Amino acid sequence: MFKFYTIIVLFTITLFSCIPNQKLKESFRLNPGMSKDEVLQILGKPIASEFTKNVEEWHYCSTGFNADEHLALFFHNGKLIEKKAYTVTMADTRGVGGSCQKFIKRGTYQEPDSVTEIRLKF
Repeated sequence: MFKFYTIIVLFTITLFSCIPNQKLKESFRLNPGMSKDEVLQILGKPIASEFTKNVEEWHYCSTGFNADEHLALFFHNGKLIEKKAYTVTMADTRGVGGSCQKFIKRGTYQEPDSVTEIRLKF
């Protein structure tokens, strides 16, 4: 019986050590015009990033039980121009669970108007 509980505990620790929980609560410290290095000092490395039409987009997330919290940051010419928080629920993923990293740009994600405008200009 002891082995069974040990296996369960080890499995749980392994499972939760693989699930990203980034420090999204620190995002209040971010301001437009900050450099990527300044953002990295506050939030750390993003879980994902992409570059489209002169705008770089970084994603951070924290996995929850009923919903995952996400933060998208948008950079132009190396400076933060916009940040957008969004949520992804189990309904948004059709009941599929797992790491929030799998569900970037889903749920209430919406590109800010200022970013859309920059992408359309180029």
